[in-house]
Amino acid sequence: MTAHIAIVGASARAAAFSVLRSGRQAVAADLFADADLQQACPVTPVSPYPEGLVDWLRQTPCDGWLYTGALENHPELVDQLATVRPLLGNPGSALRRVRDPRLLAQVLGRHGLLFPETRESPSGLPSDGSWLAKSYQGSSGSGVAQLTADTRTRNFFQRLIVGTACSAVFSGPALLGVARQLVGEAWTGADRFQYCGSLAPWPLPAEAERQLRTLGEVLTAEFGLVGLFGVDFVFDSQRLWTIEVNPRYTAAVEVVERARHVHAIDWHLDNCGNVPFSPPSADRPSAHQGKAILFAKHETTIHDDFTHWALSQPDLADIPREGTSVLVGQPVLTVLAEAESGEQVLAALKSRTAQLDAVLQDKSS
Repeated sequence: MTAHIAIVGASARAAAFSVLRSGRQAVAADLFADADLQQACPVTPVSPYPEGLVDWLRQTPCDGWLYTGALENHPELVDQLATVRPLLGNPGSALRRVRDPRLLAQVLGRHGLLFPETRESPSGLPSDGSWLAKSYQGSSGSGVAQLTADTRTRNFFQRLIVGTACSAVFSGPALLGVARQLVGEAWTGADRFQYCGSLAPWPLPAEAERQLRTLGEVLTAEFGLVGLFGVDFVFDSQRLWTIEVNPRYTAAVEVVERARHVHAIDWHLDNCGNVPFSPPSADRPSAHQGKAILFAKHETTIHDDFTHWALSQPDLADIPREGTSVLVGQPVLTVLAEAESGEQVLAALKSRTAQLDAVLQDKSS
């Protein structure tokens, strides 16, 4: 059993807690070293990021390591880290291929799967909101914008697909679950295309779920993906459009695994080790789970009384350390919710984030 796992990425908290819930030990390095993660396992804020991860991993005993967002944008670094400790995930060669929208479109098209029209030049494209400009170097929507005169220097340009934004979680070809994505929700303080939360489980028609299962088989066969990975897609009420593949532990994993009552890390390690795999069954009925990221609506310095208060709240995560300066538009923390329906979860998240805005003003400056 892989008992001691290192987690690296911009934010390691969700993956580290998944590791801990599976009965394993965790050690982490990220940008934040949040207060709740500090209470759960050793964590180091790394600088310079991400280059400093190499020295950190070299000095950190572990049985293997996995990465979260947005290290998929640094395939050379992933391969370098893999020479230091055993990689539990997808190598740089897989990242380069599956993160290339041109190649992804070609592969999916051969299998009858949909991908939005994508171009490398904005020449002749309208600036009427029907096209997006994408850098493919960001994370959580940070590299996405509406095509305008100011965004025509991006790397790729993609036709906007209107529908419900979702995320599918796979382990190898096995579909673990589907979550609805919260994107650009004003009540969280997020920008228009910014990821700000997930709701799971999210039901789909039988045909759409069949397409997802085919998609998982295609991605693992054509790109050699192993372990946990996510697919962002849009369901337009009739068709399923793949938008992006994130070949690592994604933000949706923790709500999907809580809804399924399974340990996603077990799935991940079984698949990474090429062990014959059969999806575990939930031992009790699924609950609806959700999370929402609260973004700062005004510049804030986190005081110790806020950190101490937040640590006592079981529905809060990614809690900033005392003294942390949070600029407008930056994430403050994550709110978790559980209820009998997705609608109730969403209502609870909206209510709680509104309360937190008031608490932030009272306990920070």
